[in-house]
Amino acid sequence: MKKTDILAVNPGSTSTKVGVYRSQADGTLSELFVETINHNPNHLLEFENLEAQLPYRKEVIESVLKDNGYDCQQLMAVVGRGGQIYGLKSGGYGVTPAFCRDMMSPRNVQHASNLGAPLAMELAKPYGIPSFIYDSTRGCELSDVAKISGFDGLVRFGNAHVLNSRAQCIEYAASQGREYQDMQMIVCHMGGGITVTAHQDGRIIDDSSYDEGPMSPERTGGIQLTTWTQLCYSGKYTEEEAQKIICGKGGLFSYLGVTDCRQVEKMIEEGDQKAATVYEAMAYQVAKSIAEMTVPLKGKVDAIILTGGAAHSKKLTGMIQDYAGHLGEFIIMPGEKELEALAAGAYRIVTGKETVNEYDPL
Repeated sequence: MKKTDILAVNPGSTSTKVGVYRSQADGTLSELFVETINHNPNHLLEFENLEAQLPYRKEVIESVLKDNGYDCQQLMAVVGRGGQIYGLKSGGYGVTPAFCRDMMSPRNVQHASNLGAPLAMELAKPYGIPSFIYDSTRGCELSDVAKISGFDGLVRFGNAHVLNSRAQCIEYAASQGREYQDMQMIVCHMGGGITVTAHQDGRIIDDSSYDEGPMSPERTGGIQLTTWTQLCYSGKYTEEEAQKIICGKGGLFSYLGVTDCRQVEKMIEEGDQKAATVYEAMAYQVAKSIAEMTVPLKGKVDAIILTGGAAHSKKLTGMIQDYAGHLGEFIIMPGEKELEALAAGAYRIVTGKETVNEYDPL
């Protein structure tokens, strides 16, 4: 049987997304089926740690494949979402036991995306096919200058929506008859978190991440250090609670009690002036971060892409362009194509169009 397909797996905090894509004669991929399995958060809390979820999530994925009547003998590779290992480059890595071991190491942030590598390896193993991860959130390649934090001993590292941001760049470049590697672009991914990235020579050379850039629907973004230090030492919050403020209870949620931009816009339509001011403040901060990313590119910007779920909002994208329209051409590419991007990356590797990175174990 000819192997024609790629299985893509994207584990999230409370869901697992699964997609199977088939290669076509013209070198493109077509979607066979995509499903999102929503997990009961209380059930996930029953597991001792993140790694303990692996058998459960694997079983769920296998059930999806079986329910769709899919023959896994057609798979040429399995690709999982990239996890939180520091120091990864953009692009793909072959999954090995050492890679999975380091992905689960407590020295790394324990996020559901870390399950992407071991899930891919376990799902690929019975069929003797390769497994990969692609475009980890840590897959930024900051310059030595960009890594300087301002305090010796603390190093800045990239942490962004690498997968969707690079995928949108690749798609936009192709639409212009150009290669992604030959263009300089800024991408702002707007979802529950917002990150802004500067792309040069096919790499993300700097970023404005969720803990230092603009506020978002549920994240604080960068807060003045003196103010944040006072809050942390006020005795009102534990370290865990402070982390939850940064990522989960910050941004729009902290001011308005909602994270959905559609709800915020409804509040504005009903005359809520506070909602209007806070929403504009988010657009204002996004615009400032976009302007900041023109510096690594030295002002030479081919396009500024607004993407992610919140990019569906014409009100939000309009305010951002009102503040930052002087910086260059804005391209609106709403939504995300993470499963498709995972599959496309793996397909480029197995067909020899892209070189796989070699992982150096911790």
